[in-house]
Amino acid sequence: MDKSRFKPTPILRERRRNKCARFALTNARGEAIEVMVRDISSKGLSAAALGQAPAPNEVVRAHLEDGREVWGLVRWTDGNLFGVEFDTRA
Repeated sequence: MDKSRFKPTPILRERRRNKCARFALTNARGEAIEVMVRDISSKGLSAAALGQAPAPNEVVRAHLEDGREVWGLVRWTDGNLFGVEFDTRA
C-alpha cells in the first residue's frame, strides 16, 4: 500500500465560538457560580470559575443570551477550569 496517497478522514466536530465573557451558571440548589466562558457550542461549554469550580457530575443551569435556559452536567474539572455538557434532548 502506498501510504503517501493515504488521506485520513477528518473527524468533524461542531464549530465552537470563542467567548471570553462573564457568565452566571446556577447549581441545582439555585446558588450562582460566577465563571468566564472560554468557548461555547450547542452541546456544551468550557469555562473558568472565578471561585471554586463545580464538582464533576454536578448539575448546572445556564441562562443563554437569547433568553433560553439549559441544564447541563459538569463532565470534567482541572483546578478552576471545567467543562459542561448540555442536556440536548428535545
